[in-house]
Parts: sequence; structure tokens; C-alpha cells
Amino acid sequence: MKKRTVLVVFLCLLCLLVSCGQNGLPPPRPANIGDPLGTVVAETLTAVSSGTRAAQSTPGAAPGPSPQDFSNQEFVGENGDYSVYLVNRDGGTDAAPRGGLLLYDKSTNQAIRMSGSFTVIVGGGTIVYDDGNGKYVLLSIGTYTSRNAVVLSLAARRQAVNDFCMSSGPYGDHLFWDDHVIINNCDTFPNRPWGAGEAPSVAAIDLGTGLETTIARSDLTHQFQIKQIDGNDLQYIETYVENGEDWQSQDKQKTEEKSYDLSSLGGAK
Repeated sequence: MKKRTVLVVFLCLLCLLVSCGQNGLPPPRPANIGDPLGTVVAETLTAVSSGTRAAQSTPGAAPGPSPQDFSNQEFVGENGDYSVYLVNRDGGTDAAPRGGLLLYDKSTNQAIRMSGSFTVIVGGGTIVYDDGNGKYVLLSIGTYTSRNAVVLSLAARRQAVNDFCMSSGPYGDHLFWDDHVIINNCDTFPNRPWGAGEAPSVAAIDLGTGLETTIARSDLTHQFQIKQIDGNDLQYIETYVENGEDWQSQDKQKTEEKSYDLSSLGGAK
């Protein structure tokens, strides 16, 4: 009887040891060791994972080439938002070459190629302005007083309207308003003792249609200078004299502030 009891206890201990040994088996072998199918799966997962990380770390691709893609690029000018380059030069003069234009948006790191060919002045002769809304960039090209202006549409990637003359001296300026540019033009009169007779008028150019509207026209005794836009209200300064020869004396020149409702042009903001 004692022998039978001892045998039963021995068999129970043996079963318990076998069970513990199964629970303590070593972990399965890695799939990429000696397992062709496991190797393919592991490598595929690694590639997918790497590709996902790369896509997440790279912002959206630029909608065009970068300036570095062109070996013959020439710097034209810049402001705080855009840099402008002449690319693929195909004519013009040394000071005013002709070719394609590339605009580099500094805020998005995107380069925008303009359609067409343009004549610009390199070496600081072209001043870059933009409307602050990412819609238009104006290139002011020329001399200190009378400058040729080119407005580029970023949406259409081409010139918005034909070139126009814009005064940029002490009596001239320009402002953007609701798909229009408000300018002091290049009117001149021989009785002005400065700037080859510069006496600018105020005009508005519709950048969609090219239609030009005269807001205030200069003459022998009047000239105008745009000042600022408040909402739809254009504020400008009228300078005038009683007699044409009075322009020779600053004491005889009088000024008066004027305003114009730009909503009359249509398409108010």
C-alpha cells in the first residue's frame, strides 16, 4: 500500500515538472532568421514604415521649379514676401535683359513660374511689391520718377494687364484694392520745375479687365498724390496753385485732402 502511494506521488510530481517545462519554452525564432517568407514580410513593413515617415516629414511639393533648377538664373529683386529671378534669358540688353520670370514665395518655399517673356532691370533696378493677399505681385521697373509697372497674377501665373507707367518719385505711389491697383500715373506738364515736369493724376486699373478709370486728372494748376485706403475710401492729396507759374514758389502751393469712394468702381471688398 505504501509503495502504491509513493508511486502515485512520484507520477504527479513528474507531470508537474513536464507542465512547467512547457511553459518555460524559449521564445519563437525571429521571422527574418532562416525564414524566407518572414524576411519578405519584415522588409516590406520596414519599407512602408520608412516611406510613411518620409511623407510626414516633407511638406507639400512646390507647384513649380525652384530657382536652383536653373543654371542661368539672374536675381531681379525682392521684398519681404517674394524673390524674383530672370531665367532662360533670350534677349534684351545687359542692363535690361529679357526672359522668363520665376517668383519664389518665402513663406511657403514655393516657386511659381510665370508664363510669357518679360523685360526687367537687374542689379537693383526693379522694385518688388505685392498686395499682401498672395494674389498679385507688382514689378516697378525704370528710373527714380517714371517707372514701367508690370503686375503679375499669381493665380493665373501670367501678367495680369499690359505694362503701364507709374510715378514713383516724391509725388507718386500705388495701392492695391480689390483686384484693382490705384496709381499716380506719369502725366507731365512743362510748367513743373521738377522731374521733367511730373504732375501725376490718380487712376484705378482693373486687374481683371485692364479697364482704367481716372479718379483725379492733373492740369496746368493741379496735381495729385494718393495717400492711403481706409476700407473703400481712397484718400489722396490735391496740390494746386492759382497761376501756372506759381509752381516755382513752394509758398504759393496749396494742398487739400480729398477722398474717393472706390466701391463705385465695382467689386467692393
